[in-house]
Amino acid sequence: MSETHLGLERNLKLFQYHKAASSVLPWLPVFFLFFLERIPLNDAILLGSAYYFSVFVLEVPSGYCSDRFGRRPTLIVASIMSVLACATFVVAEAFAFLLVAQVLLAAGIAFQSGSDSALLYDSLSTLGRENEYTERETVAQKWSMTALACSCLVGGGLGMVDLRLAYVVALFAAMVSVVVCVNYMEPTVEDDAHATGFIVQMRDTLGHFTHPLLGWILAFYITGYSLEHVPYEFYQPYLKLLGESAITGWLATGSAPMVSGVVISISMFGGAVGAAVSQRLIDKVGIRALLLVSVSIQLVIVAGLSLLLHPALLILVMFRNFSMSLVHGPMLGAIAPHVPSAQRATFLSVLSLAGRATFSVVLLVLSVLVVGNQVLNWSALSQVLASAAVTGTVALAILYFWSRRIALVFETSVR
Repeated sequence: MSETHLGLERNLKLFQYHKAASSVLPWLPVFFLFFLERIPLNDAILLGSAYYFSVFVLEVPSGYCSDRFGRRPTLIVASIMSVLACATFVVAEAFAFLLVAQVLLAAGIAFQSGSDSALLYDSLSTLGRENEYTERETVAQKWSMTALACSCLVGGGLGMVDLRLAYVVALFAAMVSVVVCVNYMEPTVEDDAHATGFIVQMRDTLGHFTHPLLGWILAFYITGYSLEHVPYEFYQPYLKLLGESAITGWLATGSAPMVSGVVISISMFGGAVGAAVSQRLIDKVGIRALLLVSVSIQLVIVAGLSLLLHPALLILVMFRNFSMSLVHGPMLGAIAPHVPSAQRATFLSVLSLAGRATFSVVLLVLSVLVVGNQVLNWSALSQVLASAAVTGTVALAILYFWSRRIALVFETSVR
């Protein structure tokens, strides 16, 4: 067995460990509380804006770097950025340091986005085992969701002691990710091993969206991404209102990190379950039905939260990650055969960028609905959630009728 073959086999083993290590994010349920300990509310909101803007700017260039210079070096850069981000958070007290940390964190996320999946597919392709891609992505998604779940639970508990500790744990996990990425072997795909110039690369990549299946997947992804992130953005205000409610005295202010950690942790475990059952469900109902069902689940969550302020509705939030994890591997499996290796990371970055850009517009539109409501209240929050649910319902109807028109494409294109 050649050294190259052994290296590529090692990639397949390391991939799931990399997904797990890079998904250890114990700061996720406490980051906003961490910010508020150090800076005013308006500055904390600015930090969120800086993060999304940085990811927006870096998303496509990072994908291009992966296609142009290789998966391994791009992933090493991503993991080093994550290490620097967590280290900066640990020592940060002033806004300027927190801003630097947010930009570094965004760089780590952007440079990993698409490159890890592209490395897996290229490794399998070089070994002549592309048919394993969907299953291996699904297994890796289980590892990722389980790591997220456990780390969020840990982060919530540590937050009761010191919110900074969540970033200390994340720092060690990011260091592990660096070690894993250094041990990857760069896969070589002979037919299209190198990306072209940036302008040509973008032209060719965007041209793939004219394919009926890939165009539909783009619309599906931005709908699913936006609906999935509505409860993510608004469940903390929902928790705050619950804490102010007379029927939920158990939601004391001091327990907020733990409550948030538990809710997110269970949500991530739900994502692991979704990844575990996705292949079996595809075999039974097909990928088209599964993708539409995943959006429907998100709609139920958003609509349910809009109807009533009650702790029982937190159960819906716990299903947030289930639906998109259900289709994560199958969606990537449907994309991979239609996009050449030299454009795959760029394509996935463009897809991710489209989702983030669309959701930023959604947030902007929703913010208009609460103009004049400077103080958080249930009326304003329920109006925002209801508006998102109505818009999502229209989008789902469009996706459904569109998918019926290209049903034959699904049957002939998706393996």
